[in-house]
Amino acid sequence: MKSIVNFVLRNKLAIWIMTIIIASAGIYSGVKMKMETLPDISVPIISVATTYPGATPEQVANDVSIPIENAVESLKSVKTVTSTSYQNMSSLQIEYKYGIDMKVAQDNVKEVIEKITFPDTVDKPIIDRVSINAFPVIALSVSNDKQSIAELTDTVENNIVTDIQGIDGVGSAAASGQQIDKVKLTYDEAKLKSYGLTEEAIAQIIQATDLKMPLGLFNFEKSQESVAVDGKATTVKELENLLIPLTITDPAQAAAAAAAGVPASIKLKDVATIEKVGVVESVSRTNGKEAIAIQVVKGQDANTVDVVNAVKDKLKTYEDRYDVTIDTTLDQGQPIEASVKTMFDKALFGALFAVLIILLFLRNFRSTIISIVSIPMSLLMGIIVLKQMDITLNMMTLGAMTVAIGRVIDDSIVVVENIYRRMHLPDEKLKGKALIREATLEMFRPIVSSTLVTVAVFVPLGLVGGMVGEIFLPFALTVAFALIGSLIIAVTIVPVLSHSLFKKQINNPTKVIKKQTEEHGKMAVGYTRILKWVLNHKWITSMATLIVLIGSLCLTPLVGFSFMPDDEQKLMYVTYTPKAGQTEKDIAKDVEKVEQLFMERKDVKMTQLSTGGANPMMGGSGNGSLMYVTFDSDTKNFEAVKEKVMNKIMGLKQAGEWKSQDFSMTSNSELSYSVYGNSEKDLKATVKKNRSDHV
Repeated sequence: MKSIVNFVLRNKLAIWIMTIIIASAGIYSGVKMKMETLPDISVPIISVATTYPGATPEQVANDVSIPIENAVESLKSVKTVTSTSYQNMSSLQIEYKYGIDMKVAQDNVKEVIEKITFPDTVDKPIIDRVSINAFPVIALSVSNDKQSIAELTDTVENNIVTDIQGIDGVGSAAASGQQIDKVKLTYDEAKLKSYGLTEEAIAQIIQATDLKMPLGLFNFEKSQESVAVDGKATTVKELENLLIPLTITDPAQAAAAAAAGVPASIKLKDVATIEKVGVVESVSRTNGKEAIAIQVVKGQDANTVDVVNAVKDKLKTYEDRYDVTIDTTLDQGQPIEASVKTMFDKALFGALFAVLIILLFLRNFRSTIISIVSIPMSLLMGIIVLKQMDITLNMMTLGAMTVAIGRVIDDSIVVVENIYRRMHLPDEKLKGKALIREATLEMFRPIVSSTLVTVAVFVPLGLVGGMVGEIFLPFALTVAFALIGSLIIAVTIVPVLSHSLFKKQINNPTKVIKKQTEEHGKMAVGYTRILKWVLNHKWITSMATLIVLIGSLCLTPLVGFSFMPDDEQKLMYVTYTPKAGQTEKDIAKDVEKVEQLFMERKDVKMTQLSTGGANPMMGGSGNGSLMYVTFDSDTKNFEAVKEKVMNKIMGLKQAGEWKSQDFSMTSNSELSYSVYGNSEKDLKATVKKNRSDHV
């Protein structure tokens, strides 16, 4: 250690250059760091979604859900398997233990599901890992009262969505509520009968022609190319001219048909009228008006704030260019920016008060300057390491920096105070660099032990298993890196600054001693009296301390517990799962009633409704509904407001099920539990009894 301090004092210019480099690299890293609300969390859950058209929930459970459950529950490291069977769809969630390779787990699930034999009408299961990145970071609503839904669909799909997908960091952009072109076939029953054909037979022929088959490599004039035959019809005309073979199994009838000039095949247009029609498969409304919704999902490594801001920067251009109105119905970037700004402001205020208190106690401007240098430099050193580890700037890392501010300055204060003390000792024989070196080395062991103890307190927070460990690991690492940085600064930059700012005093200590005739102030005298009384009344002091400790523990239940603080964003996610067999007309009526209920509230700013189609935030059949409901930012007691609204919705007693979804990681007052049994009849009786006990 002595050689390091000697090197520092002999090469002050090198230390200044190093300081500038670290400061510049820290500022650059901080600007380039991703901003998120919480640390990146890997959820050990794999989802399996399977569509079974026309099936009841019971059929879905028996033919799809249960076979998949039986296949995956024996896989290695599987913790729980949860399945939900809806009309037309099965949804499974496979939860694993923390710490396993989820890519390998996903491959294992695919392998065992491929061995299952499903009914012919069951679509191929979609297997994917559950990720926070799968949820939209921004949702838009595009409307135009002057355009038809077909014209608006063309504008959105061919211009806006395509352009958004090209923005750096955007993973996907999907529209709902748009018109989809389909082909409608109207058969001539008489002609079908005359040719011995059926609608089912023609449907099978059309499906069979929708096939792409490679023929192999062929030599052309200048190159060798792969040739494939694609039977897919891409236009109405191609579909009209599709040849339908006429198969007559009876030899006598076949000979008679050939003699009569009956062709071996006919065109599809000979037995059916084909027309292209526009169909709106999903409904999207904003504040009760028809619109097309766009949901943007960021890429895996993209920054939420950057992606959201990039999309928002394009909105004004879209409105002017395409003459449409675009409303932002969901914005995940704004609360992140607000949280980061709040934490940053608190950190600045904390640093400012720390400086004032140090100045008050040291009562020396130069000593204060030397000490406070460790605050920004320690944090910047920590930020450099965090950026290299790809850790984001979030509530946990910023909170850790705020906590570290009060501690990173301690090492520098100890070193500076010891140098200052040695300068004023009457019998001090050393001066100049020798005094700085010995004063620094004298404090090296105490500050090292102090730093290591503090690091040892925080690091175990990141070693906790599960989701809690993943959240607190960045917190622990941030504190540890900042403290290690403060130790390095205390033995490098602080001695150099002390040698520069105290140059006259350390070279002429006798002059300093003559001027130093300081007496204890009133604060020191008062503290001396308190200290003497405490030392003379040890039992009373110990009992008072014990009473305060016990009293503090007794107050803990009144403070309350929560995994994370409440989210300040006044937003509700409400989903509707229709009852099995419920018609689209009845679903639309039920959803419209609830939509109207929200719109009549004065504290609601915007409602965005999506019915039908696929949505990552809504499970169940394709005819379910999802609402984003944005409340005024000054809505008080929001949790109580949400509960009151949901009680009103439940009071409507509709056929389907309404639920208020909580996709945040904040605390809530919801208690959920699972009931297991041998039959649905037993489960219903138990659930009914428990529900009546808790209402």
